[in-house]
Amino acid sequence: MGFFTKIDYNRQLRQSGGTATFSGSTDMTEALSVGSGITFNGEMSGYVADWQSTLTTGNGFPCSTGHTFIVGAHSATSASCNVNITSFSGVSGTTAVLSVGQAPIDPISGGSANPGISASTVQIKRDGLLDAYGSVNDVSIDASGNIVKAGSSSRRYKTNLVSVPSGKYMGLLKLTPYHFKYKNNGMNGFGLIAEDLHALGYTELVMYDGDGRPDNIHYKLLSVALLQLIKDIRKDIYGGDLHTPTNINEKDSITKVVSGDYKTNGEYLIVAITDSKITLDSTIDTKIKIKSLANTLVLPDKGLIDNKWENVELDGDSSVEFVFISELNYWVIVSSDGIKNS
Repeated sequence: MGFFTKIDYNRQLRQSGGTATFSGSTDMTEALSVGSGITFNGEMSGYVADWQSTLTTGNGFPCSTGHTFIVGAHSATSASCNVNITSFSGVSGTTAVLSVGQAPIDPISGGSANPGISASTVQIKRDGLLDAYGSVNDVSIDASGNIVKAGSSSRRYKTNLVSVPSGKYMGLLKLTPYHFKYKNNGMNGFGLIAEDLHALGYTELVMYDGDGRPDNIHYKLLSVALLQLIKDIRKDIYGGDLHTPTNINEKDSITKVVSGDYKTNGEYLIVAITDSKITLDSTIDTKIKIKSLANTLVLPDKGLIDNKWENVELDGDSSVEFVFISELNYWVIVSSDGIKNS
């Protein structure tokens, strides 16, 4: 089959061996296919890079108007194409879709007086993606529509590290979570309101649109703020800086039987069954009971007990409750039975 063209001396076709080269630009108003086994009005097959100005749903192809560019093997009856760039009839004009590994889906929901977006304009077949095991970089879409990877969390990329001030995120308790429906598609949702976070001054947790309006929430960063909030609340409950948080109800059920030297470690009750020396650790405990069944020496980790004693000695069958007061920075006895010497 020969090559036919209308003579235009402004453009030239040069062919050397198996390669043909056009000078200038080329506008294809009909079908263009590169490869083999191509049928536009029937089933499509073979490895191709093709383009067509108008494709109809009658041949099984998903787009109704516009242009389609396909790279890779494709079948009109199965999602076997590798890459599609397709335009669909949109709410106004056309909506372009990039599809990888599957036939493109029309993103505009039809049959409605108020059509909405029902599919993304970027579509990737799930089976062709790796599972998120091991070291994985998150990706996001910024306010300009760019696909970006998450910033690094390694210390080696950071400078001017400043601890978050205590109490900074207590205002998050003022937020109200909502159940709601999205206006564009009627789907159910659950979450917070970006404007509420903005009003509280937590701009580092808000994403803004091109006009500077609150548009979304950095939910991944919100978890970091909630960690600081939990630490602040727990500090208010127990006092001091507690490095091993323990649920109050869990703590009430923790007992420890000791014999010999021991340092408290989050227990509610310690029972000394032989002569023992117990050191109170205010970085973990702020309230603890000691039941002594033998001679037991109790020492504070900070200051003096009751601001008087370097230690207290308990005889057998005695019980004493100690509480650490962070404002005073020492332990006090709130109840006792059987203190032998101080």
